[in-house]
Amino acid sequence: MERRVASGRKKVEIKKIEKKQSRLVTFSKRRNGLFGKAAQLCSMSAGAHIAVIVFSPHGRPYAFGHPSADSVIGRFLSRSDSATASDGPVNKGREAEPEGALGLDASWLDMPIENMGLDELEWYNALLKELRERVATRVDEMEKRRMATREYFPLHPVIG
Repeated sequence: MERRVASGRKKVEIKKIEKKQSRLVTFSKRRNGLFGKAAQLCSMSAGAHIAVIVFSPHGRPYAFGHPSADSVIGRFLSRSDSATASDGPVNKGREAEPEGALGLDASWLDMPIENMGLDELEWYNALLKELRERVATRVDEMEKRRMATREYFPLHPVIG
């Protein structure tokens, strides 16, 4: 019996897809893949703000954003060249972020806030909000599980 030898992933030549229908299908699949990767990046990065904008072959814009494309784009457009010079403390603080379940370990909770600037406090506040949301989601999941368990296994079963 002959074994098939897999050639692995091949590099796809970048060229225009000539068939219009194939081009539309490929765009749709790639758009969904790109938006999926962006969503995955958002879930892995605590406090990440991401916007992805793609245009279809017909020129229609499609956008993905976290928390929303409008808020990320507005934030991007409102920044001036002079604002990037004042980002020193934020960039320095973000490079030092330890990794963990929220993208950080628990040491960020012990950071003294008295000496933080506005940008650092906003970053810290975003982390606290993310933690609160995750705790609330986890509590809801556990409560639903507990209620479902009670339906199947009542505390005082009726024995007849």
